[in-house]
Amino acid sequence: MVKKYIVLSLGLVCAVMLFASPAARIGDRAYTEQELKDGFEAYLQYQNRASISPADSLNLLAQYFEELIGMYVYNKAIAEGMITVSEAELEQEVKNNAPAGIRALKDFNTDGKFDPRKYQKALQDNPEFKKSVMDFSRDVFGYRKLVQKIRSEAVIDSQKVRQDWLQKGNSADAKIIFFDYNKLSDIEATQEDARELYDANLEIYRRENGRSLRYVAFQGLNSRENAGKRAEFEQQSRALYELAVAKGLAEAAKELGYNITESPYFGSEDSIIRGIGRDAGLVNRVFSGNVGDLMELYHSPFGDIFIMEIASSVPEYYVDFEVEAQVLRLRARSLKRQEALKNYVPEFIRSHKSPDYLSEAAKAGFQIIEAKDMKAEDSLPGIGRVEALSRAILSTPEREFAPLVEQDGFYYLAWVEKRTARTERIWQAQKASILESALQEEQTRHLDEWYRARRDKLEIVFPAKLRR
Repeated sequence: MVKKYIVLSLGLVCAVMLFASPAARIGDRAYTEQELKDGFEAYLQYQNRASISPADSLNLLAQYFEELIGMYVYNKAIAEGMITVSEAELEQEVKNNAPAGIRALKDFNTDGKFDPRKYQKALQDNPEFKKSVMDFSRDVFGYRKLVQKIRSEAVIDSQKVRQDWLQKGNSADAKIIFFDYNKLSDIEATQEDARELYDANLEIYRRENGRSLRYVAFQGLNSRENAGKRAEFEQQSRALYELAVAKGLAEAAKELGYNITESPYFGSEDSIIRGIGRDAGLVNRVFSGNVGDLMELYHSPFGDIFIMEIASSVPEYYVDFEVEAQVLRLRARSLKRQEALKNYVPEFIRSHKSPDYLSEAAKAGFQIIEAKDMKAEDSLPGIGRVEALSRAILSTPEREFAPLVEQDGFYYLAWVEKRTARTERIWQAQKASILESALQEEQTRHLDEWYRARRDKLEIVFPAKLRR
């Protein structure tokens, strides 16, 4: 009778057995293949999962093994003396809280419901049953007591909770004029603007340890006009290369009538050589050689052929303006547009009445962004999270424009349609429940952090199926 009660209640605990040849390991606890198999089958029975797919089986195996890890972590902490479980408190626990498996047994039910009087009588009349229930409950009660102790270590700052609660309850509906300098499409930058920007920021383009290549290129081999000429170009490039081996590239090119080009300087960390292409391997080979070395005949990924030699090496160089010219021109254009917008926005505000700001901005081509129930931490559609804008909106009364906000050259002018704010009165009325909820969240976070720190220190060898 007693064994019947206990066996039906064991569940996951019945998985623990002696081991022989380890197939998995958690810290100093090893598991055999048979032990894992038997334990997992018991786990599936406990989960009431008689028929499952291979994918579900793998997921449940992972879940089962994680529970074994959790048991190991908790058992280790208990063994270290983080908590103790006395017989008196365990006995009280068993009297007050019947295990779930016991509660489900018909012998302890009346009219289909658990009858605590029958359970208490069995504990009183049957010492062997009482001992068995206590033994079964010992680990679970120990785990629960350990978790409660760890959670009790968590503390909260009530003032910070209050501030966070008030802030998170502060929201607004707003219409935001997004003054985007990119809308000033009539403003462009010239090559001179790009050069001026380059000269003003020359140090940005300073590099160390540069090299350049001198080369003759046979390009356009894949073009329509050169169709059928590949063999001819291959022959010409091979002839130039062989002559360069004998006489050097400069003399060979001169003799055969080819023009030589020299690349801009590049560094060992670069992956692109201007005029030749992207090839980190080629860059590595250049920096492995010496000035004057003739490189192997090179076929680019685009079908071009290059005969090259290492032209020069310098301890310091500046990235050529032409290399960065396109990017510089785009940057110069942005700066010009930002400067123009800086002058435009104040003039716009002066020239129009506030009730007309939204309509006039729309006429001028600027986007009007509608934000509903916006909170301080929200990311706004089209512009992302602009902290200064959020603060301005959430500190402005309803039916007013918030102060003008500038960030990264963009300007924002928001009309606050509606404001919702938590008040001190509401805080005082709900303070107890809010603090209790905050404490529970912090306790959960603290427990997770404690568990993760202990788990991360373990040497874990997962079952073979979970290593794939």
